[in-house]
Amino acid sequence: MKLKNLLFAAGASMLMLSACSSDNGKSGDMRTLSDYENVTTADSLLYYYGQLRAVDYWQQASADSTMASRESRDEFLKGLRAGMDAARESRAYTLGLAAGVQISINMKDFADDYKVSYNRQIMLNAIEDGLKNDSAVNPGEANQEFRRILNQLNMQKEEADRAVAIETLAEAAKAGKWQKLSESLYAAPATGNADGAPIKTGDNIGVKVEISNTDGKELDRRNMDSLRVGQGFPGPVTEALLTMKVGETRKFYTTGPEMFGRFTERYNVKPTQVITFTITTMPAVEKKSDDNAASEARAAIKPSAPVKVNR
Repeated sequence: MKLKNLLFAAGASMLMLSACSSDNGKSGDMRTLSDYENVTTADSLLYYYGQLRAVDYWQQASADSTMASRESRDEFLKGLRAGMDAARESRAYTLGLAAGVQISINMKDFADDYKVSYNRQIMLNAIEDGLKNDSAVNPGEANQEFRRILNQLNMQKEEADRAVAIETLAEAAKAGKWQKLSESLYAAPATGNADGAPIKTGDNIGVKVEISNTDGKELDRRNMDSLRVGQGFPGPVTEALLTMKVGETRKFYTTGPEMFGRFTERYNVKPTQVITFTITTMPAVEKKSDDNAASEARAAIKPSAPVKVNR
């Protein structure tokens, strides 16, 4: 790795230090530079580079608890040494080695995420054929087909995730004795002082919505003084509003795919997790237009009495 690339990678890890400040009570086990003899400036640089690679590992472990085990850490070190030992003087070979390891990781994630099987040799042959000459592959066509097939797989995954989520929600609703409003929406009894007729599409109301998972972790919170029902919220929230009256508070239950759609994973929500959201409705706060506000301000100013002038 060129020095500038090494320093760039080290700098990137520095951005994550604050998120991984805990040393798990074992900082006393760390060897320092004073434990080594004849340390050069390059040795010192690589010492801290190595520490930052450990920070990278703990950053990944924060999202995957299995990586925090001693066994996983030992396996990582074995793989790290194997990779360093396998590298050769040939830069092309080393690049291929690194690419192969990364592709292997990606392929495993691909199989796990989409629940598919694949023939690895087809991909290897495609790479080999593409390297025969620099015009063997049409990049635009390849990219277009790649995106088309990936979108197809994403749609299949979304349908499969939705089916799992609906089944999980139904089981939770049965245990919690929630009222079924639709296949993907359940509710607890409403509370508060209802005022007026049921809310309908197009009504202008005030609303507060708090969204969380069943573990109590808040995922989103929105307060709106004025909302036209049918706009500005995901489908389950609009569907829930149409079962309420102004002045009520009610808790609802749905699924991640229904609430967040294809953005479910960004919220770290799994299909098997039930999403809860509480809605409080209230009269909308009427906002006066600038013209009306100016007219009212002028009307509130009383004209002063004429000033008499003695001549």
